[in-house]
Amino acid sequence: YKMYPHELSGGMRQRVMIAMALACDPSLIIADEPTTALDVTIQAQILDLLRNLKDKINSSIMLITHDLGVIAEMADMVVVMYAGKVVEKGTAADIFKNPKHPYTIGLMESKPVVNKNVERLYSIPGKVPNPINMPNYCYFKDRCEKCIEACNGPYPREIKLSDTHYVSCYLYNDEEVK
Repeated sequence: YKMYPHELSGGMRQRVMIAMALACDPSLIIADEPTTALDVTIQAQILDLLRNLKDKINSSIMLITHDLGVIAEMADMVVVMYAGKVVEKGTAADIFKNPKHPYTIGLMESKPVVNKNVERLYSIPGKVPNPINMPNYCYFKDRCEKCIEACNGPYPREIKLSDTHYVSCYLYNDEEVK
């Protein structure tokens, strides 16, 4: 095959990148937005390829993506970040069935749902903070619809909700935790 990179389709380019990454027999595959700009059919093929390769070479995959569908399909553990900070982490079941952080809840509410007729999709209000001048309080505070007085204090610590589910939010103090 004698083709230049610009002659390859997006799916073929993605496969070439995966092949190059796997040539070193990694124990961890970091896939940053592996399905961005690919059509749904090619997305499914790439995800199947990653899943099969993970099992074949006995490695783990760290997916970095904004695509909740990809996360739901591929992930065992999920870490939700906002402006570079972890706001919630847990199993995929924890995050998708019982989201706790207001940002995670907002993400779930903003995704389209089949058979749910809405005029307009939910959008998290406000603006993302300036990364150059980050506040010393919760980064999501100015956009949070559940903001309380404690949110004006220092960045919230991580709270253990269960053996697998953690959240960094003042809405969940130790008295309310299981």
